[in-house]
Amino acid sequence: MAIVNRVLLILVVCAAQLAWAAPGQIVARPIGTVSGINYGFWEYLPQDYDDDPEATFPLVIFLGGLGEAGDGSAGTTTGLEKLMSPTAPPKLIRNGRHFPFVLISPQRFNAWWSNAELDAVLEFAKSHYRVAPSRVYLTGISAGAIVTWTYAAAHPQKLAAIVPIAGNGNGVNVCALWDVPVWAFHGTSDGTVSYWGSVDPVNKLNTICTPRASPPAQLTLYSGVGHDSWGRTYSGSAGHDIYTWMLGYSRPQAAE
Repeated sequence: MAIVNRVLLILVVCAAQLAWAAPGQIVARPIGTVSGINYGFWEYLPQDYDDDPEATFPLVIFLGGLGEAGDGSAGTTTGLEKLMSPTAPPKLIRNGRHFPFVLISPQRFNAWWSNAELDAVLEFAKSHYRVAPSRVYLTGISAGAIVTWTYAAAHPQKLAAIVPIAGNGNGVNVCALWDVPVWAFHGTSDGTVSYWGSVDPVNKLNTICTPRASPPAQLTLYSGVGHDSWGRTYSGSAGHDIYTWMLGYSRPQAAE
């Protein structure tokens, strides 16, 4: 019996070590398996995350759209695998790409995160990983981009930059983002979310808000492209390096 208990203890210890020892890999964290967060999520730690226990890293949170919503389970067609469908950071990492930031991609039963829910995810990530609070970035697609606009307008002090893709920032207080770098992307033939949902808030930030956006908000429109304007953006195939752009900004006054 003692031998059995010893073996079980070893297995538990090994499992605990493996649970968080995955630099350079994209790892599924199903709902209910990680204390402190009420959602399933994908986790990626940079390849050098374990090299220096004192080092901190940027944090990118990626939000999927309605097509990526699910129950947070692992290995099922209704769970976290749905977040691997679009060409976005989780899928790029699975296919061999590496990034110099911590990536968290949470899943909700639908994609409409409340500000409080998303804030809880962000605070979990800041307390659970070695994240630099001044270098937190938010990006999302479709409904996830709408949430990106909404959360950023509510908590601009917590974000160093945002990249909403095929979203809609109308109806939120975008002027609160005057000092948050914004780079929005949209296809001009998007039949799901009108590209004016990106044009109008960017124009407002740059020409109407007081003070005006500093730096000026950026907008990239893809002529003739439909709703999926994110694949070419995240992969860089359209010639835009959003990752270098995001990481070029920090927010020293970011809330701890």
